[in-house]
Amino acid sequence: MNIVSRVTRHTKLSVKAVKHRIMQTPPFMIIFINSICNLTCEHCFYWKELNKRNDLTFEEFERLSLELGDFENLNLSGGEPFIRKEFAEICELFIKNNNVKNIYVPTNGYFTDRTETALRKILEDKTLKLFVCEISLDGMPDYHNKFRGNAQSFKKAMETYQMLARLQAEDPRLRIHANTVAMSENMDEIWKLTEYLYDNCPAMEHHNLAIIRGDRKNPSLQGPHLAIYKELYRHVAEVWSDREKRRFGASVEPMLQWAKVKTIESESQFIPCKAGILTGVVYANGDVSVCEQHRPIGNLRDKSFFEIWDSEKAEGLRQQIAAKECYCTNEIFLWSSIVFQPVQLTRAIVGARKERAAVVTSDHL
Repeated sequence: MNIVSRVTRHTKLSVKAVKHRIMQTPPFMIIFINSICNLTCEHCFYWKELNKRNDLTFEEFERLSLELGDFENLNLSGGEPFIRKEFAEICELFIKNNNVKNIYVPTNGYFTDRTETALRKILEDKTLKLFVCEISLDGMPDYHNKFRGNAQSFKKAMETYQMLARLQAEDPRLRIHANTVAMSENMDEIWKLTEYLYDNCPAMEHHNLAIIRGDRKNPSLQGPHLAIYKELYRHVAEVWSDREKRRFGASVEPMLQWAKVKTIESESQFIPCKAGILTGVVYANGDVSVCEQHRPIGNLRDKSFFEIWDSEKAEGLRQQIAAKECYCTNEIFLWSSIVFQPVQLTRAIVGARKERAAVVTSDHL
């Protein structure tokens, strides 16, 4: 689906929402499928909630799925999502009941066999259009392994990549991305890592840089210096430029990076955020929130999703967000806020082109 059709679709959904309550389901849902993780990443923003053993049961996920209306985009997070034994079955719930078309899953890549078994089952459903596996890598092997507290972490991730590449050859709906959290201390590592991945992972089509955020496990970790980050992103974009041309969503990438940089520079909500309208979050324990930055507004074990979603707490947070009392660089919320708002989409297109033109001009000086 291209940008114009996405904007048109959301406009139609917004109109229908006035008459039909079921259309209030956000088109982007972030669902933490579990809280169990085998690694101890220093930058983890979810570390206080890990391994609590109070995750929603399959039956509770089924109730949630049956309550929600249709939504196209599902981001399944964790924990390590593929540890969840019913991973495939939970995906099937949302594909069948909610007409989900695109699934995105960040993974540390440790559990190759489990991942393959789950994906083969999910891809049997031909109504699914896209499944993106985002392998999390923080740097080259020694750095990555130390940072994640596991000497086999990088090796396991590469084994999973090889499996995904074979599976992608069978079914091109499966796409492979790398995701790296950008921090002040790993800028040099990322420079080397992106070249390594491009050279050694020909089936991988994208390397995303996510600026560190949230209440990380190691509080000494800081975001990168902006000038260094911009130079690094330019290098990453150049390395991957030929593969980006064929990637779903590639047209939004320069706009997204432009918006992230402008948000950091202004220390404000540069793109008006639509969290709580276009996006919703459900945590592994059943907590519901309008976004990952704000505190939960209710729990599915106490109330239904729409009782929480339509509550005074939810509306209060939407008003705070609309008043720009918060800001972040979370790609999911920026992406939806750009693509589904025609004015902001135009701003982002123009801004990204100006940024690119400035870079080209400086190269010729």
